[in-house]
Amino acid sequence: MIIMGLDEEYEYALENFVKTLDFSKSNAPSKGFETSIRYLGGLLAAYDLKGDKILLDKAVELTERVLMPLFDPISGAPYTYFDVNGNRPVKTNTITLAEFGTYTVEFTRLSQLTGNMKYANVANAIVEKAIAQPSRMAGLYPNSWNVNPFKPLNASIVNVGAGGDSFYEYLIKNYVISEKPNKDILNAWVAAVNSIEDYLLSPTKEDPSIQFIASITNQTVNYQSDELICFWPGNILLGMSQMTGDKSRQQKFAQTFMDSCIKTWETTGTGLAPEVWSWNPKTPATQKTEDPNIWEHIKDIFNGSVLKRSSNNEQNGIPNKRDLSGRPFEIVGPSYNLRPETIESIFYYDRVVGGSSDYPDYYKDIGWRMFEKIQYYTKTDTGYSSIRDVDDISTGLGNKSDFQESFFFAETLKYLYLLFSDDSCMSLDHYVFSTEAHPFKMPRSIKLQK
Repeated sequence: MIIMGLDEEYEYALENFVKTLDFSKSNAPSKGFETSIRYLGGLLAAYDLKGDKILLDKAVELTERVLMPLFDPISGAPYTYFDVNGNRPVKTNTITLAEFGTYTVEFTRLSQLTGNMKYANVANAIVEKAIAQPSRMAGLYPNSWNVNPFKPLNASIVNVGAGGDSFYEYLIKNYVISEKPNKDILNAWVAAVNSIEDYLLSPTKEDPSIQFIASITNQTVNYQSDELICFWPGNILLGMSQMTGDKSRQQKFAQTFMDSCIKTWETTGTGLAPEVWSWNPKTPATQKTEDPNIWEHIKDIFNGSVLKRSSNNEQNGIPNKRDLSGRPFEIVGPSYNLRPETIESIFYYDRVVGGSSDYPDYYKDIGWRMFEKIQYYTKTDTGYSSIRDVDDISTGLGNKSDFQESFFFAETLKYLYLLFSDDSCMSLDHYVFSTEAHPFKMPRSIKLQK
């Protein structure tokens, strides 16, 4: 609302929602990860943009009441859930990489705005412990960790998508928002990016120019990915602004993966990306490294079947004349859940790289086609709905799941709006976007936009 200049709506929300927030009761345990990125992030970003003191007061109240008690006083690791009514954390044994690594940006910004460094200190301490752990694939860490004592549980599970994604995303975002950035954090991020390319990036057999990021599960390279992972191209552009020396390797990797994520949208019946897909690798990922010790106990698999095809059709001006027979991936999870990640990276590419001199609006045009498909296939009389099958070109309620995620407004529509706004609106030189797309003012500007 604030970015779009909807001041009347903002004032109404401030009076009727923010001022009445009560963090002392809840119908269910509060998940720290979600509470931080949605509630805390939203309050802090709104305060950065409008400056109403109640926003910062509520951010502090929420953090003190629900989030800070999650962190174990001995290990420093946070528990996953907080029992709001019982005023205590729900003590479980394990936590994921993304869960404990995605407090840093919000907590760092809270410390900057309040002058109380305890928030940044507690969030950063656990990440610094994690990156100090030895890793045979530099910069890549297992997804599952023990809370107390804090240690990795299964070093054979590595996934830079679901369960691990925002840990890596926040390494570089916390680096750029910090007033005194820690070079170890930047180095960990660079190592992660390089290792993803070395060990996990996999060309598809049908079209080797299309390359996706595999994962390692139970000592097996798994050629399956999801829309969540498509934040990486934009994240790499952000990180490159902080690197010195030759960046051509990272630039090529980011561009290849950007094109590949776009392909997952453009080669389905509806023009919307599936939630999960798999692919047949041109060569096993294990052949990409000269270090045999890395792969001593790891094998490659491809779980595939016949590619799904949709009939060619055209309805109400929305063309569907795609030949899907050569699609370089197989749809595993066919739903489109209103996700923003590819659109987020397109926004970064438009602001940072842009199109060619002959086609300056290249990324805007791609984003506009995505917006048209979202409007056509997901809009209902009362909002927007996830769809069950991205190859099903029907527009009735039968293909709609009757569920609308909150991140559709916080992220998907926000990035689309900003894609077509002036580049000075929420400039990436002055704002860093959280994993939930909340813009935080950076204490020091960077040079990122073209």
